[in-house]
Amino acid sequence: MAKRLFSSTLSFADVACIRGNRLLFQNFSASLAAGGVLRLAGANGAGKTSLLRIVARALPHAAGRILWDGVNILENENIAHNARFAFLPADDRDLKLLETARENLHFWAVLWCIENSAAAIDAALAAMGLSSLADTPVRVFSAGQKRRLSLARIILKQCPLWLLDEPFNALDDAAIDLLSQAMAAHLAAGGMVMMATHHHPDIKNMQTAHLAAAQVAA
Repeated sequence: MAKRLFSSTLSFADVACIRGNRLLFQNFSASLAAGGVLRLAGANGAGKTSLLRIVARALPHAAGRILWDGVNILENENIAHNARFAFLPADDRDLKLLETARENLHFWAVLWCIENSAAAIDAALAAMGLSSLADTPVRVFSAGQKRRLSLARIILKQCPLWLLDEPFNALDDAAIDLLSQAMAAHLAAGGMVMMATHHHPDIKNMQTAHLAAAQVAA
């Protein structure tokens, strides 16, 4: 049985987002318990990425509350929240192309003060099937290999909440299986996953929240 590492809860109460004077969504409410997955669905432009960025405190919200263990993370500057989540953008912009896969992860391990960083890096690379490419410059990676390295970075942080924007982009069937196994291990440890994806993964304890036309301004 997997060791239970996390036990937090995340809930949304009437959250709204405005971008460029346009209301993307409003009255968004949902809850996520330890070991759960929240899949954001909806048409392009509905605000799925914006909602992930609001949770990461990278975008302002227009209304509502987001509660971490009952405390609103949007009320005040909350440095502690930065350690709670790992954010995966829809592209792989965070990769340093002239460095190796291992060097890329080493940068983040130092930034996040990861204990036993060498072992943690090896484990993250192995989880995404990149051990044989650990010392290869990222500039020669395929799109799928770059995506797997970005996902290895998420695994490396060892935090309770994964915020994933189109995590299945460029992944082949074998890589999708690796990601599904990594997610399952994270959830078994009490982690949470919130993701925007058009893919329909077969994951237990997954709920889908639609950012639909009823929530989007005309």
